[in-house]
Amino acid sequence: MRDILLGEMEKLQRPSGAFTAAPSGDYRACWLRDHLYCVFAYFYLGDFEKMKKGIWIVFDIFHKYRWKIEKAICQPPGSQNIHEFIHAKYDPDTFNEITNDWGHHQLDAIGLLLHIVADLDFKNIRVIRNENDSKLIQLLIFYLLSVRFWKNPDNGMWEEGLDLHSSSIGAVVGGLSYLNRRQIVVVPSPMINAGRDALNSMLPNESRSRDVDMAQLSLIWPYNVVSRDVADTILSRVKSKLVQRHGLNRYWGDNYFRSQNGVSGEWPMGFFWLSIIYSQRREAEEAQRWLECGLAEMVSGKHIPELYKNNEPNNHTPLAWAHALAIIAQAKIK
Repeated sequence: MRDILLGEMEKLQRPSGAFTAAPSGDYRACWLRDHLYCVFAYFYLGDFEKMKKGIWIVFDIFHKYRWKIEKAICQPPGSQNIHEFIHAKYDPDTFNEITNDWGHHQLDAIGLLLHIVADLDFKNIRVIRNENDSKLIQLLIFYLLSVRFWKNPDNGMWEEGLDLHSSSIGAVVGGLSYLNRRQIVVVPSPMINAGRDALNSMLPNESRSRDVDMAQLSLIWPYNVVSRDVADTILSRVKSKLVQRHGLNRYWGDNYFRSQNGVSGEWPMGFFWLSIIYSQRREAEEAQRWLECGLAEMVSGKHIPELYKNNEPNNHTPLAWAHALAIIAQAKIK
């Protein structure tokens, strides 16, 4: 099964090395977050060279738009100038920004990159190639400081309306904290403290309007930025409110691919996320159960769709991000 999951995920990889989200329509783009989760899967497969090359692609994208990062540091973008923020998705061949109207301001993608860089450094795997890469990471710290990640809204993991999201703030806090412990770059302590205070003031909710969201699973894994009690609350809410037949709702009332009977889209990748978390907790039976729930939703025995609507997979099948989480979930159990 691992080889099937990996093979189908790699079919979504362009010659440049960038992963596209899915083979359909505008999903033939490289989302930084989706790409990074695919790259992270290689760590659990022990393929460190492919993992490094994937991270270097994100470095190279940011090097290409270094001027934009520097501009945002000097002149912080406002909510009316969404194109001035670091973008979330790129052409997978040219690495050019995809500039259509979109919720580009997605801080969790930056937090994920910083977390992976620092986490690998803990494991004595160096992905920073040279001084230019080091300077780039430092610029990203200053960028996060400039946009005041702890108090200004972003578009969140689901790239929708601007709001304060605990999953976004937590991603950044996780990345900054890891970097600070490794002393890879200079991370101002007040910046981390402000992020932690903001995160703690929001928990266990995702936002002012949303008490539970699948995105909050990231606060438990990979970021590990919440206490056991808060993690228990998040898991309880997710399982009681978001678990459906074919997967997890992103949040209650989600209109994206909502079914005729009013049920929001059901994302199989949520099952794999739960499996990963229970593996982290050394609850092997629960981890296996959720893994099997996810694998049962595969199409034609090899594709994991983005979501199900009216008991049918949508056209964004397979979804690279879902395959990455499935690979990680399976690797953690074994």
